[in-house]
Amino acid sequence: MIHFTKEGHYKKIGLNLYRAPGGFVASWMWYTPSLHEVHGWRFRFRWHIKPRFIWSVDRTNVIDNYLLQHGFELVNREELVDLKKLTCIESARN
Repeated sequence: MIHFTKEGHYKKIGLNLYRAPGGFVASWMWYTPSLHEVHGWRFRFRWHIKPRFIWSVDRTNVIDNYLLQHGFELVNREELVDLKKLTCIESARN
């Protein structure tokens, strides 16, 4: 899909095109469900001051970003099992 978005807005899956100061940007975004990652390739052409092409690649994990934004931490399953055992032992003592 091709999306014409404003600069600074959320990017959508597919091809995002927008005008940037002194040029334009084309970014290709896709999601990998098995890794919960969003990948992006960004190509920018800038024609003011010193004309140049700028290329960048980024990758972010959706779950890690959500947890970071809301102040949560990822806990391993083994730690939860150990914690459950401890609470069961303490409740049996009382």
